[in-house]
Order: sequence, then C-alpha cells, then structure tokens
Amino acid sequence: MSSCFLSRRRESLSITIAILKASRKGIRKTHLLSSVSMSYGQLSRYLEFLKANGFLEKSGDLYKTGERGLELIEEFESSPLTRSILAT
Repeated sequence: MSSCFLSRRRESLSITIAILKASRKGIRKTHLLSSVSMSYGQLSRYLEFLKANGFLEKSGDLYKTGERGLELIEEFESSPLTRSILAT
C-alpha cells in the first residue's frame, strides 16, 4: 500500500481542528466547504456534531468557533505529540 494512498484519508480530529480553525472569525458554509475540502454531506455531519457539543456556534449564516472549540485548538497545538508530528 503506497504512502500516497494513506495520506488521502484524514483523521476525524484533524478534520475537526481544520473546521474550527477556519471558523475562528466566522465563515459561511460554502466557504468552509472549499476551505476544508470535503463533501457537503460530510461537512454537514461535522457541523451538527460540533454545534451540538458546543465547539461551534451558528449566527445567521455564519459558523464561528466557540469557546470549547478554541480550547480544543489550543490543546491540540500545544500537545507534545502534535509538535513532534509537525516537526517532521
């Protein structure tokens, strides 16, 4: 199995972090779709989960990272494991 094939699949956590980072200042769903490169159905499922658990807020047609989402981003970025992966 080639490494190129393996790199095409993303983990749920990395997708979640990408959505939360893109939503920090507020973003429309259509812009978010292109920002995180996923299908409409996939993104809709992630957005519903993130909203239901307080990681993401929706105001009108804008999605914005909530306080819990900002905390998750901070935890993810300060993790020693994350730093070691990003350093390679």
